Parts: sequence; C-alpha cells; structure tokens
Amino acid sequence: MATPGDDVIRAWMTKLVPTVDLNTMTTKQFIVRLGQAMGGVELSSKKAFIKATLTEILDEMDDDDDEEESSSEDEDEEVKPAPKKKRGGGGGLTAQKEISSEMAKFLGKQDRLAARTEIVKAIWAYVKENNLQNPTDKREIILDDTLKQLFPCDRFTMVSVYCFL
Repeated sequence: MATPGDDVIRAWMTKLVPTVDLNTMTTKQFIVRLGQAMGGVELSSKKAFIKATLTEILDEMDDDDDEEESSSEDEDEEVKPAPKKKRGGGGGLTAQKEISSEMAKFLGKQDRLAARTEIVKAIWAYVKENNLQNPTDKREIILDDTLKQLFPCDRFTMVSVYCFL
C-alpha cells in the first residue's frame, strides 16, 4: 500500500489527536496508532513530517482555546476577519508564548515570554545535570521537587512535555 500524501495524513492526525493521551503516548506509538486508524498504513517513513505536524496541531488547538476564552469575554464587540497567517518563521516551536511565573523563574527570565524550544532545551539541561532520566527507559523523566512545581505529574517523556507548554 502506498504512503498517503501529507494532506491526508494531517487530516487523520487532526481527527486522532483529541482522542489520545499524549502525556502517556510516545511518538512511535502515535505513529502506529495513526497508521492503524488509516487502515493499516505504514507511516514510519513520515516520522519527521508527523512530529512537525503534531506540534502544529497542538499549537492550533492552543490558539483555538485562547480564541474561545477571548470571544466569550468580548461578545459585544464587532467580529473582524482573522488576519491571514504568514508562512515561515515566528510560529510553531519558535513562537514566543506567555509562560507561568514559576517557569520564568526556572528559566531565569525577567519577562514571561519564551519559545517552546527554549523551554525544552532548559529542561533537558536540568534533567541531564540532575540525572533525572529513568535508568531503565531513558525517554522517561522522573520529576524532582523543582520540576513538580512546574508540571502536574511525577513522570513524563520529552515528547509529551509539549502538552504542558
């Protein structure tokens, strides 16, 4: 069976993401589940595309949540068409997002804006410095008291950390 096109894969991913728990699912497991949902298609050759698209979908879901919150507050205001999104740069993982004061303190930042890549890089450095990787499964991070103040769990994988950001 031929590998489907990027548009088809993205459409299936958009349907699948809300139905799975990305906190406990690895990227590999997500790709397998996506392939099963698409009728048994082998998608391992599309891993890079799926990872990038997953980040985009999560960002869009986050943006949708922000729009819903602001629209309920501003129901009396005139509805304006959304500006066209520009392609490339400034979006996705590199977009500056507002972060909690705890995360800003962890990062050593005065302002409360940071890119997801910056946060993940700092978390990885902290994890490696404090030897917080599970010795039997290096993908899993065991949170210490400092990280437990930032995340509402005891363990996570670095793939699932994007769900918290």
